[in-house]
Amino acid sequence: MKTVGRITKTYGYEGAVVVRMHGGITGEPKQGEPVFVVTDGIPVPFFVREAYCPAPDTLIISFDDYVTAESVAALKGCELIIAGEKEEGDELQELAGFTLTDTVSGFSGKVISVKHNPGQLLAEVTSPAGVILVPLHPDLIISVDRRRKIIEMSLPEGLTSLND
Repeated sequence: MKTVGRITKTYGYEGAVVVRMHGGITGEPKQGEPVFVVTDGIPVPFFVREAYCPAPDTLIISFDDYVTAESVAALKGCELIIAGEKEEGDELQELAGFTLTDTVSGFSGKVISVKHNPGQLLAEVTSPAGVILVPLHPDLIISVDRRRKIIEMSLPEGLTSLND
């Protein structure tokens, strides 16, 4: 199961809701397919009546048996989860706590967290000048040693000294 986004508000008068997606759309749910809305910490299945994406980070979705705005108003703020395998990017999000080293500048810092922006993953890394954001793009990553918790990268010149 994978968290897709959070329900932010109702949409229209026919029981649809707006979902703000985490990291963009990976595919619209199909009609009749179950999705899960986390209410009180428990994923509850809802069957899709209709779903479409008006923008890359937005999903409008309506559910079977919920045909008024009042019937879905209680879902505001709940997470939306779909069944499925983890994406390739999800593996990179587990890199918090690793040491990131740059082979070009010799920079080394600890990954605090991984942020999923639309279109890219960014590592928040501690540096002597503060916290910097480093793109976790496959072209920049040389190797990931999970045993020693080290990410070796080849970063563009000046990226690690932007805050200096």
